[in-house]
Amino acid sequence: MPEDQTAQNLKSLPLSFLKKIMLANTTARSTERKTTPEHTINFRDKDLEELNPLDLITAVFLCSDPFLQQELSLKMSLCQFAIPFLLPNSDTQQCTLMMWAMRDIVKKCRPHCSRDRFEENSIVLANMPMVSFARLGKCSLSKSGFLNKLLSKTQQHHDTFVYKEMVSGNIQRKISNGLVEISWYLPSGKKNDIFKEPLAVTNLRGDIFSFETQFSFLCETSTAVFLFCDDLDAHQEFLSSLQFKARLVLVCPSSTKDLQSALVLKPNTLLLVKCKNENDAVFVIKLHETVAKVVKDSQKLCIEKMSAIATDLGIEVDENNATCQNAKKKADSITEGITDISKYKNLELPLQGELWKELSNLEKEECRLKHAGEKNIEHYKTKVQEKIQELRKQQSMNGITRSILLFNSSLNGSQEERSYFLKWMKINLDNLTRKNLTQIEEIYKAECQNSAKDEQRITELENQIANSGLGIEHYFREIGQLYESSPYQNHLKNLPKICAELMLNGFPLELVDGDASNIPMNWVGDVIKELNQLTKPNNTIRVVTVLGVQSTGKSTLLNTMFGVQFAVSSGRCTRGAFMLLIKVAEEYRKELKCDFIMIIDTEGLKAPALAKLPNSYEHDNELATLVVGLSDFTVVNIAMENAADMKDTLQIVVHAFLRMKEVGKKPCCHFVHQNVGDVDAHDKTLRDRKIFLEQLNEATQHAAKMENKGNNKRFSDILDYQPEKNNWYIPSLWLGTPPMAAVNTGYSDEVYDLKQSILKHFKSVKGQAHDFVEFEKWAESLWKAVKYENFIFSFRNSLVAEAYSKLCTEFHTWEWAFKKEVNAWFISSETKISNMSNGTTLLESAESVNIDDLLMSLKYEAAEKVTTEGETLEEKIKQYFEREDNHVHLVEKYKEDFLVSALSLKRETEMQMKRKLESAVEIQKSKAKLEDVRQKQRNIMKQRVLDLINVCKKKTHKLSERELEEDFQEVWDKAVQECSFNSMPKQDVASEILSLLRSNLQRKGGAVREMLSSITCLEEYGTGPFVTKRGKDNLLFRLLENHHRYETTMRIQDMSKMIINSSKQFIELKTSVQSDYNTFDVQDLLCHIDERLKQESQLDISPEHEASLKIYICAHAAREFQRMHDAFIEKNDPRKTLEKFKSQWLADFKDFYYQRDQCNTKADVFAEKCLLPAVTEYIQKSLGPDIVDEMLTSRTGIDFSTRSFFQFSFLKELLLGQDFSKMFQYIESYEESVTLWILEQIIKHFSREDRLVKLETQHLKSVIAKIKKALVNAQTKLENACGSSQENLRKFVTHFCTDLRKELVLSADSLDSALFLNYSSPNEFAECLKSSVEKMQANLTMQLHRDNNVRVKLGRMPMMMPQKELFSRVFGCGKRCPFCRAPCEAGGKKHTEHFASVHRPQGLGNFTWVSTKKLIPDICSSLVASEKSFRCKDTGNKWHPYSDYRRFYPEWRIQPDTSIEASDFWKYIFTKYNKKFADEYKAFPADIPDNWHGITLQQAQSSLEDAFMMRF
Repeated sequence: MPEDQTAQNLKSLPLSFLKKIMLANTTARSTERKTTPEHTINFRDKDLEELNPLDLITAVFLCSDPFLQQELSLKMSLCQFAIPFLLPNSDTQQCTLMMWAMRDIVKKCRPHCSRDRFEENSIVLANMPMVSFARLGKCSLSKSGFLNKLLSKTQQHHDTFVYKEMVSGNIQRKISNGLVEISWYLPSGKKNDIFKEPLAVTNLRGDIFSFETQFSFLCETSTAVFLFCDDLDAHQEFLSSLQFKARLVLVCPSSTKDLQSALVLKPNTLLLVKCKNENDAVFVIKLHETVAKVVKDSQKLCIEKMSAIATDLGIEVDENNATCQNAKKKADSITEGITDISKYKNLELPLQGELWKELSNLEKEECRLKHAGEKNIEHYKTKVQEKIQELRKQQSMNGITRSILLFNSSLNGSQEERSYFLKWMKINLDNLTRKNLTQIEEIYKAECQNSAKDEQRITELENQIANSGLGIEHYFREIGQLYESSPYQNHLKNLPKICAELMLNGFPLELVDGDASNIPMNWVGDVIKELNQLTKPNNTIRVVTVLGVQSTGKSTLLNTMFGVQFAVSSGRCTRGAFMLLIKVAEEYRKELKCDFIMIIDTEGLKAPALAKLPNSYEHDNELATLVVGLSDFTVVNIAMENAADMKDTLQIVVHAFLRMKEVGKKPCCHFVHQNVGDVDAHDKTLRDRKIFLEQLNEATQHAAKMENKGNNKRFSDILDYQPEKNNWYIPSLWLGTPPMAAVNTGYSDEVYDLKQSILKHFKSVKGQAHDFVEFEKWAESLWKAVKYENFIFSFRNSLVAEAYSKLCTEFHTWEWAFKKEVNAWFISSETKISNMSNGTTLLESAESVNIDDLLMSLKYEAAEKVTTEGETLEEKIKQYFEREDNHVHLVEKYKEDFLVSALSLKRETEMQMKRKLESAVEIQKSKAKLEDVRQKQRNIMKQRVLDLINVCKKKTHKLSERELEEDFQEVWDKAVQECSFNSMPKQDVASEILSLLRSNLQRKGGAVREMLSSITCLEEYGTGPFVTKRGKDNLLFRLLENHHRYETTMRIQDMSKMIINSSKQFIELKTSVQSDYNTFDVQDLLCHIDERLKQESQLDISPEHEASLKIYICAHAAREFQRMHDAFIEKNDPRKTLEKFKSQWLADFKDFYYQRDQCNTKADVFAEKCLLPAVTEYIQKSLGPDIVDEMLTSRTGIDFSTRSFFQFSFLKELLLGQDFSKMFQYIESYEESVTLWILEQIIKHFSREDRLVKLETQHLKSVIAKIKKALVNAQTKLENACGSSQENLRKFVTHFCTDLRKELVLSADSLDSALFLNYSSPNEFAECLKSSVEKMQANLTMQLHRDNNVRVKLGRMPMMMPQKELFSRVFGCGKRCPFCRAPCEAGGKKHTEHFASVHRPQGLGNFTWVSTKKLIPDICSSLVASEKSFRCKDTGNKWHPYSDYRRFYPEWRIQPDTSIEASDFWKYIFTKYNKKFADEYKAFPADIPDNWHGITLQQAQSSLEDAFMMRF
């Protein structure tokens, strides 16, 4: 909508009129238009053709449908404009009585005949005298001008009728002649009322000669007709012929000839003359006196009865069409028999009475569990659920009443008839309500004025008044309740679609039942889903809500702003909340980023009817939280007169916004200060705005304290608030005193500006709008959370869960990309280190690099690599939160958690890389020492063999192979005797580990030092199961009643078991590689244990227990590392190593002596001894990341995308497997269970279709291609080489190895063996080597297919173990619920809050009642919503409410069960295996609630899907 509503040209005038009149703007009738400079010059421009306002109004009415005509009449009436009564149609020369158009107009007044009460009635049904004004011939007096003065007080003048002195009022009328307008004067009961009784005034436009039908109708229906005429003489004959009952008053100027003698014969005719010397004011007084005189004690007639007269005269009646009348009959058939509304509701609308209210209370009790007392919480919940089911049965037994059957059948008609029907229902019900309420209020007033007050009777009347309303919403409410009852859903299945269609046509739907303060979620949800079906793909919405104290004009504000009408029961304020849709024009959808705007009108806060109730503040909080949570833009309406109410309102509103901030919703909020009249109000209220901000800050602090969110100190901490932009000062609605006051133009203008601000906000807001389905999910989640008292920790929404899941999935993808990059760099670096020989590596430039220098260089590179990849990861997180899609704003509060996790990952990775590099260098140095010794021995042996060759060549006869072998053996034996074969010194690994352990524990106190000093042989420890010793306070725990036995001991035992298992995995990983023992590995192990203990700091583990645990783990490590060290020494024994070359050298010796071709043999040896191990190691190193990638991208990938997905998949498999041992392992040894499950998933996946072999083959092909390329490159470099064949061959091999050193670790001794006695040419050797490589590839491919045991291959992987990587991805922080031990599912490792999607009965965690030793069936997600208490070591063994558990466990968020079925999975498991769990825990079986036994496997699976929001 353009900001300026002034019409640009003649064509835009109707639209301008409609926009203004819908805003109740009193300038709507103006036909002024904007003029441009060229228009100013070109006066004859057709666009500047003048138009009389009456022609504009007539044209708009003629072009409007009956429902728009009703709306126009109502708005014009609010503006105190005269409205069309008889509407002429120049095309048909017919006129229409606009009775339907006036049906919505209800007027309220206080006649002087009944000053003690107001009267309120539909203007169509109200009996009152009608005075008509008409013109005969020409008249110099302004009939309409005098009418305006007649109906207006001197100080409150208003132009009810258009007259010639108004802008464009003097323009000749073209289509509005014959129009009869009507207006009313309604007294306020005060002395200065113009007329003492209500009065209708009509005005016929044009000469009565031309419009005899209209004039005849007025004569028949009016009390008096005032006929303005200048020339009575010319019309004497006509006047004499007039025959009607109404009084005729002739109004003429003094220049008219005296015709009194001619008029004497007409006793019902009066003459009213305006003398020349009379001013208008005096004449108006005379006119007033005449009108008062003629209407006194006159006959009264309502407009509805006038319709028969109109029909007789040939005048059409707008509501006399067949569709309208059929709808009326249907509405009348429902409402005509209603006499007592309360009784009617009880009989015909029984489902929404006390039954529905009791149901609502029970649903809240099911969540809050306030009245559980000392009862077992799950048993109590079961009883509440049974009562709910019983009440639902009672509801269904009522059946469908006659009224609802008729109502339902009437809704199944055509769209037009349905609209008429609902309008007639509203009209009839409003009339009934007004009548009923008036009667009760009169009785109530009399009772209150009675000196002997009957308080019981007064209370009864107050309840009757509260229950006296009957509107369409009550019928839809009844349908909603029937729809909630499953037996009737099929019968009413088409109603959600019908209701959705009604909403699309602008009909409001009740969202919150104002009487029961509840939402029939199935009904409302299905209506919204139908809306989605009817509108998609154009189905996005923005929501605007208004909040404020009762009777501050909230509904009026919305109606004025958006031109809507909410279904408000007559005689009382809005109850509950109603939602209404406005369709966005197609040209504005892209700009406003939505297809519809939903308006939610709410019940007033601080309602007097609820003030006496103990939970009134809670009720207001619930309503405010719900509507603020649903809205994108919230208008808080504040009446400036009442400071106390304003303060309370702010408190409630701030609560709602604080809650929304915590759940990721960020609505915009503007405060509307009503009844501020000064034109410079905004400037004058600078100090007021400052005070108002202080009040908001104060309310924020108070709300934050109540919600346990003390970090919110200012209102601006909750949302973006700017005092200058977020405050609106709107003048009073009425200009003057009602009922004759018109709407204040200033009010209309300010409301229009507010509307523009809302639209501007929608244009600028980031993020996608919700569609209807998302809105329904959000509403359902909000309402469920609202039903819990602690909203912030109860809210759980599928949209938030989906957004969080997407964020976790993305983060894990980026995290894995980071790890892959760093891992690839490390493999390359480790290969570089491993290719160092004798402390140096031979480069093409012949430069030598010291291994320590290389380590320093690689550490620097590692830091740079990790920093670069870490910055990329952080940037991806930041970019994700800058997106405008995927509901990113809902998870904004988790941004810092993921950034901290990224930073932590970066730091940990950098430290790991440096330690791994140091370890790799240490291993290589150790290998280099061995290699140095072996090289010297090989050189000695090679020299002896060469000497033997020379000796043999000098012999005169040719030696046989046997002789050669004997000579070779003799030389070999002598050389072996001469060589020094000093084995590596054998280390006492246990002693070294014990020394490191002592250093680690040296500051843990005297008791720990005493424990360590008593250890003589570390290897003797840690052979049996680890058992946690009970502390001195265990006796106290035994004596505690109503709490878990041995809680701390059990939790420490569980933690210890997890640390032992993870440490054993760590040791197994370190010992799986065929290298020597390294002290770095033990230091890493101790760091690993310390990190795990740090994560369990809340358990308050004693130094003695820490020492016992470390001794146990280190003893196991000592045995394993000693075994690894011994195996390394055995493998690298110098003599045995040398013996490996004997057979090869003997073969080389014989070949050389007999001058056989050695090229093929040497090539085969080179391929087998040097390349094959390197290729095998390359494949094994490369497999880890590829296996992880395959698991993440295959069909199983979703299981590992987030921790919640993983939990869901794991638990579902356990459920369907029906294996108690696996279920028990999952509960008791969670970490071990997860590890085994992941391993089995990998094995299962890669065992199918030779998937692992295919991966290995891919890598084999890749590395073989690199080898072949290196061969070609090496040949190319030696094309023009000079020197001996052996020198060139060595250069060839050097070039070849240099090309491959980044990927392959080539054995130095194998290279040496391949070159020994090899005198082949480089090209010849290269060709043979190609053949050998192809042979090697074929053999290795066959071996890979033959050796297809996935489990064995996974155990051989030297680098990244895929099961470990997937475990770290899904295991998370490892924290478990302090009450039931459910694992945390939060994303990232450094999150600030832990949560689990579904909690368990506490008995599954080995918690029993101390007094009975029975397992406990209570679930902590129920307990935290109740008023139950707990005590444990953390509370100092003092009782503390579960609802305030965060005082001791602030890092945990335990969300209450959001439905009856939320924990059905664990209830099913516990019920099925109750006795088995009791046997395992050496306890007695739990007392299971009866309804748990009825839970089926399918229900358990469904509850799992619902809990993890995995419905597909």
